[in-house]
Amino acid sequence: MTEQPSPSTPETKVVLAGKVLDADEVALQRAVRRARTRGAKVLLTFLIVGLVVVFATSFWVSRNASGDTGLAFFLLLAALLFIMVYFGNNYWQWRVPQAFAMRCPHCDEPLVDAIHWTKRPGYACPHCGKDALCTARQLGEG
Repeated sequence: MTEQPSPSTPETKVVLAGKVLDADEVALQRAVRRARTRGAKVLLTFLIVGLVVVFATSFWVSRNASGDTGLAFFLLLAALLFIMVYFGNNYWQWRVPQAFAMRCPHCDEPLVDAIHWTKRPGYACPHCGKDALCTARQLGEG
């Protein structure tokens, strides 16, 4: 019995700011992207379910108290929910590269030192300024 050679699929190269990433770096980039996406999906689900619960509760309040009270209740809780999801997403977007100990492929410095609550991390390295995170299209996922 002879083994048939498996058809080899040509592996696409991932080029990031002029540097070709090796297989381990690409796997790390994909793992970080999946973890960030999973966290964002969980938070989006939390937002949608939370808004439905807040709407139902405010509808119940408006039926038992008054329409103005129900509207105020809805607006207050909806604003708090949006704030929680926004800051939770920002925290998650910074925490994932920290948890994976992700380093810049160009200067080998850590991509994340501290968490910034008011903005998401960019694709560029804060040290050398070159692109350090791949987009989904570069990874062949989008």
